[in-house]
Amino acid sequence: MKKNYLKYILPSMLSFLLTGIYSIVDGIFVGRAMGDPGLAAINIAWPLVALIISLGTGIGMGAAVIVSLSRGAGNEKKALLAEGNAFFLLLVSSLLLVLLLALAGRPLLMLLGAKGELLPLAEIYLKFILLGGIIQVFASGMVPLMRNHGASFYSMCSMGLGCIFNIILDYYFVIILRLGMMGAALATALGQIMTLFFCVAFYIRKKNRIPLSAMRPDKRLVLSILRVAASPFGLTYLPSVTIIFMNLQALAWGGEEAVSAYAVLAYIISFMELLVQGIGDGSQPLLSLSEGKNDTKALKAYSRWTFSLGIGFGILGAVLFFLARNLLPAFYGTSPEAAAYIVHAAPAFALVMALYGLTKPAVSYLYATHRVGKSSILVYGEILLTLLFIYLLPAFLGLDGVWYTIPAVQVVLAGLCILFLSKTYALRAHQKRDKDVPGRA
Repeated sequence: MKKNYLKYILPSMLSFLLTGIYSIVDGIFVGRAMGDPGLAAINIAWPLVALIISLGTGIGMGAAVIVSLSRGAGNEKKALLAEGNAFFLLLVSSLLLVLLLALAGRPLLMLLGAKGELLPLAEIYLKFILLGGIIQVFASGMVPLMRNHGASFYSMCSMGLGCIFNIILDYYFVIILRLGMMGAALATALGQIMTLFFCVAFYIRKKNRIPLSAMRPDKRLVLSILRVAASPFGLTYLPSVTIIFMNLQALAWGGEEAVSAYAVLAYIISFMELLVQGIGDGSQPLLSLSEGKNDTKALKAYSRWTFSLGIGFGILGAVLFFLARNLLPAFYGTSPEAAAYIVHAAPAFALVMALYGLTKPAVSYLYATHRVGKSSILVYGEILLTLLFIYLLPAFLGLDGVWYTIPAVQVVLAGLCILFLSKTYALRAHQKRDKDVPGRA
């Protein structure tokens, strides 16, 4: 059982690990080439860019849960239709989103705080990202679907090679050709093309092909996919919504240097966020399949290993981040003012990394086992808490209140996770007792 678990979890972890490394390296290249303005501009534009990735991930993971639950219950026809309807949703949603961002990109960037020299930089970045927008939606959506075919290693290769290609192009476009924001965006778009190439190659194979008839939209299935997709979409995207308000408040209380500092801090904590999300996403097929089969023993083992890995990596990451806090500014080429902010805020963000080890796998576990309500409360409660703390804490603590916002949110979420998980496990234990008692169903 453990061997099967590792077969799924390790490729997923490595995939997200490479994505996290890419994010950090991308920031280093942009920071060294363009300094604080470049880092700040990408950070401001990122919530719009993240919509593209999150949309694909949400639909892909939502469909993947339905596929696994259906297979666990022995309903292969429903599993095939769910996968086909996912492709339909990926196509329609990607076209609509790219069109919206192309038409409303500039005013949206202004709403996000882009002004002065930051606005044209952020606009260039978004414009060239959109060239590969549809491809990005499909690439991020097809990867979790492939994992449900047992192709965890293949999905890792598709993501990993896309990230490596991205890093190479980042260096070439940004450092060698000095294309600045355009270069960073083109590298991302071309990296996603590489990922999609492998995804398409997978589904071209006869045994993996999805017939066109399965892609005909089924209202009930579409709604089921979207319902489950709300949690993984939010899990992937809402950190970017957090960035919006963090940027606005950092700009208000500390200026451009504070935004640049937060950009660096966000790069680092997103690395841990992606790593533990890789653990959660990698375990999803096994958790959902066990839930569909009503295999309590397997479900208990898989969930225990998932949380052990998440918490362990969270604590390890927090310790390393804290110890390396004085070295980070030099890698990103920040100004002395931004560097001072980074070192000052690092301990608070180290706590965030530790708590991610619990909160992110908890959300994945809950939606993988079809406890969509609880997972959605955690996901969308996070943004509500962020809105509360980001305006409340700075009123008393100034810029420190901005730095303490995300740690405060994660402390509250960790408490909710413990409450929800304890209730879920208690309910399972009660149901098992009832099942074991003769005469009870």
